[in-house]
Amino acid sequence: MVIRELVVTIVTLTLFGTLYPHGASAYRILGFNTSPSRSHVIVQDALMKELARRGHHVTMVSPYKEPEQMPNYRKITVPLDPWASDFTKTIFENTNSRLAMLQLMPEMLRLSTVPVNKTLRSQEFQNLIKEPEGYDLLITGIMNDAVFGLSHILKCPVIIVCPNAPMAVVNSMVGNPTPISTIPNMMLGLTNPMSFRQRVANFAGLLFEEVFAGVWKYYQRKTYEELFPPGQYPAYDELRSNVSLVFVNHHFTKGSPRPYVPTMVEVGGLQIKDKPSPLPEDIRQWIDGAEEGVILFSLGTNLLSSSIPPELLSAILETFRNIKQRVIWKWDTHDMPNKPANVMLVDWLPQDDILAHPNVRLFIMHGGLGGIAEALFHGVPIVPIAIGHEIGSHSGVKCTLHFIVKTWAITAHSLNVMFLTRKSCHFDRFY
Repeated sequence: MVIRELVVTIVTLTLFGTLYPHGASAYRILGFNTSPSRSHVIVQDALMKELARRGHHVTMVSPYKEPEQMPNYRKITVPLDPWASDFTKTIFENTNSRLAMLQLMPEMLRLSTVPVNKTLRSQEFQNLIKEPEGYDLLITGIMNDAVFGLSHILKCPVIIVCPNAPMAVVNSMVGNPTPISTIPNMMLGLTNPMSFRQRVANFAGLLFEEVFAGVWKYYQRKTYEELFPPGQYPAYDELRSNVSLVFVNHHFTKGSPRPYVPTMVEVGGLQIKDKPSPLPEDIRQWIDGAEEGVILFSLGTNLLSSSIPPELLSAILETFRNIKQRVIWKWDTHDMPNKPANVMLVDWLPQDDILAHPNVRLFIMHGGLGGIAEALFHGVPIVPIAIGHEIGSHSGVKCTLHFIVKTWAITAHSLNVMFLTRKSCHFDRFY
C-alpha cells in the first residue's frame, strides 16, 4: 500500500539523516514488542518485514512465532506465561460490566510489565544486545516503556508503534495536543459534532485518562528502575520524553481529524497487503467450495473464543446451523461441542488474506481497529460484537456497520433476526 511505502521512507530518511549524514547502505534495526495482544504486534511486524525487504538487517523480539521466513529478518520468540490466557477469560466474563472492566484495569496495566521484564532478562535477549555490531534503531510498542533503557545502552533513537488512536498518555511522549473540545475520548463512544453535555462527558473522560496514565506510568517506571537502576542510567521520564517518532494505527477517514506534531504519523492499514498471499490449502478449498459464500468469525487475538459463556455459544451455533453460508471461525482449542457441519475451526488464520477473497460475504468480529481497516479496504460488510470499549473507540466507521451486537443481547432469536435482515441485502460486498 502507498502508506507502507511512506512509512518505510520516513524511517529510512530519519535514520539516514540522524545517524549517517554521509551515507549508508543498510541499518541494523531492533524491534521489541511483548504485548499480550497479538493484534497489537501485527502492525509493527508489517513495518519490520518491509524494512527487511528493503535490505535492512532486522531483528524482531516478541512472544509470537513467525511462520514467514525471509532474508534479513530474524525472529526471537520469548513465549508468554499462562496468565495471559487466564486473564482473557476474566475479561470475557466481565465484559458487560463497565465497573468490573474499570476495576480490572490496574491489574491489566501491572500484568503488561511482566512479559517486558521476562523478555529483557531472558538469555536470548541478553545475547542480542551483546552483539558487537550494535543497532542503529529501536522500534517498540506501547506499554513497553522499560525497554527505553536500551536506547541509552545501544545509543540509538526510538520509534513507538501505537496500535490505536493516541490517548493522552501516548501524546505526552512527543508533546502532541489532546483537544477535548473536538476529539472524542476513545473509551466513551462519542462522535463529532459533540453537544455541550457530551463535551462535559469528554472532559470527565480526560480526567479518567489522566488516572489511567498515572497507573500506567507507575508500573512502567517501577519495572524500568528494576532493570535500569537510578544513578546508573537516565531517569525514566527523561528517556520517555526522548522518543523520536510515534506511528499511530489510525486514519482520518475512520474517525475525527486530529492535530499532529511532525513526530506523530498516522499509519492506519499498514498491515494490509497490496497483493494477498496464497491461502492455506484447506482454507482455500473451504472458501472456493462455498456456493452461498463464507462468513468469517473472529474475536481477534485478545479474546479466546473458547471462553465464550455456554449460553452465548449455544445461541451462535444454533444460528450458524440454520444458514446456508459456510463459516470460518477462529477457535483456539482442538474441538467445539455441537459444532455445525458448515463451520470450519482454525486456531490461526491469515485474516487480511481471507477478507481479500471475493467469496467472503460477511465479517463478524470484536470491533478491533485492524479488522475494521481490512474489512473496509476489501469491501466486506461488518457485524461487530461489542466487547469492552472496542466499538465505541472506532465510531467513525459506524456508517459501514449494519448491526452492533451487544454480548448481553445475543440470543438465537436476535441472531436469526439479524441474519434474516442481512439476507435481504444479499450479503453484498461494497466498493
